[in-house]
Amino acid sequence: MRLLFLILPAMIVALAGCQTGQDAVKQDPKAALDRCLSRVAAWGITAKHEVAAFMGVFQERMPALFCRRLRDAAASGRITLSDISSLQLNQSTEVWKVIKGK
Repeated sequence: MRLLFLILPAMIVALAGCQTGQDAVKQDPKAALDRCLSRVAAWGITAKHEVAAFMGVFQERMPALFCRRLRDAAASGRITLSDISSLQLNQSTEVWKVIKGK
């Protein structure tokens, strides 16, 4: 639960950057990844630590892996803009599974 309160606002911003549209992600996956990485780089150390712990990875690997998982899920259609809306409304969403790598 702590993770939710610490990083939810930052995650929504990062996801919005990755989810400008499935077509945009498919057309330029490198640009989508770069946008996400720049947003994650702006997170505080606590948020980065919490996400890395949630994902079960070293903090150094977290930004690239986090953004890659989101980009790939957006490109495949596994997560959509409605998933971001669900996060904002505190509803169940596939995003947590994607971030966790499941």
